[in-house]
Amino acid sequence: MAAKVSKEMVVDVPVEKFWEIVADYAAYPGFVPSVKAIRLVRTEKGVKDVEYEVDLGVKTVRYTLRHIEQAPTKMTWSLIKGDMMKVSNGAWELQNHAGKTLARYTVEVQVQKPPLVPQSIVDRVSDELTKVQLPKTLEAFKARAEKKR
Repeated sequence: MAAKVSKEMVVDVPVEKFWEIVADYAAYPGFVPSVKAIRLVRTEKGVKDVEYEVDLGVKTVRYTLRHIEQAPTKMTWSLIKGDMMKVSNGAWELQNHAGKTLARYTVEVQVQKPPLVPQSIVDRVSDELTKVQLPKTLEAFKARAEKKR
């Protein structure tokens, strides 16, 4: 079953400045806690396929997401392929909030159980992605944006 989580935060920078942070995939390993490596696989106008390597503590997973960009207010993504990932969809939605950015981050994840891997490991990976990494990820984006103002 897929786990879906959505969180909002106010970031003390204009929407366009926050968008620059969100759309700079190559910089993610430098500030997003679990992201160890990024590789841009394909780029077209408004569409980017990005391969991620993420360390979840219990396991390192690799997956590729297709990002659809509607700069500077919306980015959606969906899974193309990945280790243990059955579903990985999400979105950044950005709105002006009195000169700051109201950012909504939504992610839906479903981890598939590989043969010989205990369900408890699969559950831990799913929890790590949605309950542990989500707040850390949001704080990392907020801190980077506000530091760069």
